[in-house]
Amino acid sequence: MLRNYLKIAIRNLRQQKAFSFINIIGLTLGLTCCFLILLFVSHELSYDRFHEKADRIYRVTYNPKFAGVPTALVTLPTPAGPLIASSFPEVEQTARLFRRSASIEAKEGVAGRPDKYEEERFFFGDPAIFKIFTVTFLQGNSATALRDKFSVVITDKVAEKYFGSGNVLGKTLTLDGQYPMTVTGVIKALPDNSHVYIDLLANYETMFATISEGARENLPRNWVISHSLTYVLLKPGQSAATVNAKFPQFLLTHANERFAKDIVYELQPLTDIHLRSNLANEVEPTGRMDYVYIFIGVAIITLLIACINFVNLATARSLKRAREVGMRKVMGAGQFQLIGQFLGESLLLCFIAFGLSLVLINLMLPVLNHLTGKELTMGYLLGNGQLLAGFVGIALLTGLLAGSYPAFFVARFLPIQTLKGSFTSGKAKGGMLRQTLMVVQFTASVALIIGTITTYRQLRYVQEQPLGFNKEYVITIPFKSNNLNNIFDDPTDSLFTKLKSLKDVLRSHPQVEQVALSSGPLGLGGTRRGVVPEGFARNDNLFATSLATDYDFIKTYGLKLVAGREFSRAYGTDQAEAFIVNESAVKQFKWGSPARAIGRQIELEGKTGKVVGVVNDFHMESLQQPIEGLVLDINPSVLSMLSVKIRNQNIPQTLAFVEKQWGDFFPQKVFEYDFLDKDIARLYERDQRLGNIVAYFAVLAMFISCLGLYGLVVLVTQQRVREVGIRKVLGASVTSIVALFSLDFLKLVLVAILIASPIAWYAMNGWLKDFAYRVDIDWWIFVAAGLLVALIALLTVSIQSIRAALMNPVKSLRTE
Repeated sequence: MLRNYLKIAIRNLRQQKAFSFINIIGLTLGLTCCFLILLFVSHELSYDRFHEKADRIYRVTYNPKFAGVPTALVTLPTPAGPLIASSFPEVEQTARLFRRSASIEAKEGVAGRPDKYEEERFFFGDPAIFKIFTVTFLQGNSATALRDKFSVVITDKVAEKYFGSGNVLGKTLTLDGQYPMTVTGVIKALPDNSHVYIDLLANYETMFATISEGARENLPRNWVISHSLTYVLLKPGQSAATVNAKFPQFLLTHANERFAKDIVYELQPLTDIHLRSNLANEVEPTGRMDYVYIFIGVAIITLLIACINFVNLATARSLKRAREVGMRKVMGAGQFQLIGQFLGESLLLCFIAFGLSLVLINLMLPVLNHLTGKELTMGYLLGNGQLLAGFVGIALLTGLLAGSYPAFFVARFLPIQTLKGSFTSGKAKGGMLRQTLMVVQFTASVALIIGTITTYRQLRYVQEQPLGFNKEYVITIPFKSNNLNNIFDDPTDSLFTKLKSLKDVLRSHPQVEQVALSSGPLGLGGTRRGVVPEGFARNDNLFATSLATDYDFIKTYGLKLVAGREFSRAYGTDQAEAFIVNESAVKQFKWGSPARAIGRQIELEGKTGKVVGVVNDFHMESLQQPIEGLVLDINPSVLSMLSVKIRNQNIPQTLAFVEKQWGDFFPQKVFEYDFLDKDIARLYERDQRLGNIVAYFAVLAMFISCLGLYGLVVLVTQQRVREVGIRKVLGASVTSIVALFSLDFLKLVLVAILIASPIAWYAMNGWLKDFAYRVDIDWWIFVAAGLLVALIALLTVSIQSIRAALMNPVKSLRTE
């Protein structure tokens, strides 16, 4: 029986090549899209689950609320970690990680390779981190690797980069040209589904040896400065809620009394960090759970459209197989046997499509990786038994769902009607169902196109929106990434003199317009610091974004003065007691107007002075955040970024000049630079990827819909060939016949537009709420999406309807 069913199914595939091709291609594309998205989603959901104790690991978040302004941070003050371990019986282990970039030199490195690199993923960490995280040691052991000061553990990739193959234990890496560290362990690099990537991990106490004496004394007792990632491993059976409930008393006991009541500590599950964290200072870019839901929705919609094609074509073709069903019933076939036969044909088509989809997945993975920034391979799929079984299950379910209605629909045919050829009722044709399913298809297509247009407009808006400062042709060079250890601690001030000399040399180049120093670039965020403006008390716990600059910063970035003056060397006292604020700070401090702010007093974490100028509001962060109060001051002790404004001419030669001068002045530091506009663009990478993915799948969904629509029009015109012939004999023109066919489908498109518009508006309005500055969802977007879908549908229908209208009516009527 099964062999007979298989023969019949194959015979039908051969006899109906065009419709079999449309069904297989549609299902293949639908399954491929679905599988590619689920492959990405599976990877997103797998973050940090490779740790054996993942269900007991938490990160402690730091949530201060000073002056009524809530802040959510991923890093804790330095003293918190060890005290949590000793204060909570529920806690088994705690460990701190502090990230900084660093110049690392290996004098015993591989000949012919660079012996010095700038490492962006260099951490200081407590030895207990190996008792919390699951790390594989290839050389050395976890018990002793970070026991001593100036010991460092490196990954196998870093070991190969610096030393090649072989045993590297005992070899030396030099930090920032002056701190030799001994390699005490080599670990296997953490997988790419980790929320934190560690290339080099030095003993935590080493950090204190590399910072200034003042910072060394202040950090261990400072309960305000956000500093280190702090991880907690709970004992088996203990709950995070219990620990969270004890944190308020813990802070009252140990933290500064002035701030304790305005601070909240909370345990964040390790497996929630990547998708459910929206905190400041994340060490790596995070995902978003709502984006995962969007991608799953797109996968379901795309696969649903492919299934709808199958159902529509199968029901439309049912009349051609009516006599076959009648004959089988007369010969004794039961209803369930017929259902089994048609479901079998559906499953056969689906598993052919499944095989083709695996081939397409392998071909399309580079495109997916480009869109998502991942490095997924077929090995990830084939090595994940659960994921592969899930894909097989989806293919099976797709075949059953797509084939169920046609199978039950055909199995109900009455043999006496089918054999007489009188089976022509509207109900038998399944017309209402096909129209409903087509409306669903067009609704999905219209909604995806509206989403694509809105996403593109918003991303273009944030990229083109004036930020209030000059970001073009500004290169930023990090000088000291760790602002707790700065070049100005040298009592001879020789390094400071070197830096000023470097600025003078760079400015002498004809292609260099300005050079400035600061604690960071504009547009990428600043540091929130405690501030006491005139009219407020210290107990008000007011915080503002702070940025340390030099005298040339405002000119370099093209900031505009609204009132007062810039910092100037001519006044002599600006470094000690001058501040410049932005317009939002004037409002935040309730000073009335920029002019009235001049001369007002400010205390910035111990430094007291007066406002000498007010600059225009500009975006210190992405446009997802509103502009907040900003305080600028001259503070050489935290300057860590060199900004060079160059002209748009001979850029490679200019960069070569800057690099040469950098190497001459600071040979111990690797020269690394970025263009500021590119750094700012990276702030929107996550949203850009969302827009690209939705756009790609919108096009694909539209293509699958039109593929099914074309097949359906072919069937409908075949069924109405006699009608077309009679109309032509009676004088109907080609245009009127095309309009006859097109009007029925355009009505469905109009219904789809009416349904899709409010759905798309609701979804995109929710997404735009994440941006403090955003575009409006204008009415023309809905019109444009609807017209685009209508035009594509009209072209698809016209191709076949024109062919039907041009047929010789004598031939069609004689055939009938």
